[in-house]
Amino acid sequence: MNTAIVIIGLAMLIFVIVFSLKRAKEKRKTWEAEREKIKAYGEKINEETRNRDK
Repeated sequence: MNTAIVIIGLAMLIFVIVFSLKRAKEKRKTWEAEREKIKAYGEKINEETRNRDK
């Protein structure tokens, strides 16, 4: 009985860890995509400013 409880507890712990890591990976991927969009927008504005001053 105790062995079964320990196994179930470990399985739940592993599930929580894997789920958390997966969610963190997705959040980082989303953050990087947003960062790239902001970077591209900034470069576009810089390019427009350079072309306007010429």
